[in-house]
Amino acid sequence: MSFFHFMRESFQFEMENLLQIVLVTLAWLLLALPLVTLPAATVAVYYFARQAWLNDQASLRDFAQGLRKYLWKSWVIVVPYVLLLFVLTYSTAFYLAQEEPAMRLWASVPMAAFSLLMLIQSYAFVFFVKEDGVLWLAVRRAFLLLASHLLFSMGLMLLTLLYFLGLYATRIGLAMLFVGPVAVLQTSAVRHLLATYKIEP
Repeated sequence: MSFFHFMRESFQFEMENLLQIVLVTLAWLLLALPLVTLPAATVAVYYFARQAWLNDQASLRDFAQGLRKYLWKSWVIVVPYVLLLFVLTYSTAFYLAQEEPAMRLWASVPMAAFSLLMLIQSYAFVFFVKEDGVLWLAVRRAFLLLASHLLFSMGLMLLTLLYFLGLYATRIGLAMLFVGPVAVLQTSAVRHLLATYKIEP
């Protein structure tokens, strides 16, 4: 299936449900502030996105339901993901700060690992919701989907990065319009790729 067809369909769906997506993103932002509810809020956004695509309509009730369902289960994916991001970012900064050129070259290792993590994340949270919180199965299927559609996955990550940079100019826009739309976009990507294998999304 064409990447541009996927983009067009995703954009149209997000425009039709923009109000609900923005409200869910704001709810995520408020729940992220205490940190203790950040994991559940993050997975709840993906639950909301999955239900929105399945029902062809976004509903705030799905976010609330996801929040209750993944209140504790969400920690098994969000906490390791955040820790890995921190370790890889710190390692990259550490090696780049070294004076010896040979040491700086070592920064390519955590940078490559960071890129792989971001690529897998594009599908892992979607599969985590799809597989009802089974982490190993979510990561395995995310990796297999990534390996089978590497160019599509790189295009998806580039699209997400460009969207992030576009919103970065206004902090308010970044806070209100990033998490929800990206979750919907990544969920749409999984649906499209699974459709090529005639697998139910």
